[in-house]
Amino acid sequence: MVTLLFKSILGLILLLAGFLAVLSMLTLMGRSDLKISTNFLRRFHRASGFVFSILLLIISYFCIKHWIMAGDNLSTRAIFHGVLALVLFAVLLIKILIVQFYKQLNRFAPALGITVFCMAFVVFSLSGGYYFLRTLCVKPEPVETSSLTSPLIQGNAERGASLFQRHCSSCHFADSEERNIGPGLKGLLKKGKLPHSGRAATIENVKQKLLRPILTMPSFAKLPMQDLDDLLAFLETL
Repeated sequence: MVTLLFKSILGLILLLAGFLAVLSMLTLMGRSDLKISTNFLRRFHRASGFVFSILLLIISYFCIKHWIMAGDNLSTRAIFHGVLALVLFAVLLIKILIVQFYKQLNRFAPALGITVFCMAFVVFSLSGGYYFLRTLCVKPEPVETSSLTSPLIQGNAERGASLFQRHCSSCHFADSEERNIGPGLKGLLKKGKLPHSGRAATIENVKQKLLRPILTMPSFAKLPMQDLDDLLAFLETL
């Protein structure tokens, strides 16, 4: 969660840098009554573009690291986000090549710059924007004071271990309480409260969290109920 927050804040700064680069470019090209020197605006435009590019590389590092860890478990949203990010990189590279080496094509640079900013906004909306919306929409759940005794689970823990490896291991450690992308799950059902929601650490509450997760955790509502029972049986052994 800390990594997601850090990456999302960097994304906001990236958008601001991109907006300032576009605004300075439009001011240079679209206004004749300039009260600021054109040399200053050009330097400001280059500096904003440089900050944009550096932040894009930093954020991309975190994204690639997450995609490698997730493997085949990437959500449709994450895949769409990744494809758009690659296109964004391609358009930005073309713009840089034109500005640096193919100056006779400079007339296309403004349109490419605006395209880069618009695509950056869409890519951010699919990651940082989604994270902020999910965070704002989460309502604190009351802490249950009922018995923490968990009901018996009619599941296969061995098969649940395989399901955990396939669906959960990219974000959670099973043998540690250390945070990965999500919290470590060792001893999850032996604690008083569940992470984030603050609800009692019971099998039923864990199941509800799998079906209706909060923040950026994906939903497992599409899994067959037997798979959920197997997964819960495995979590009960941690």
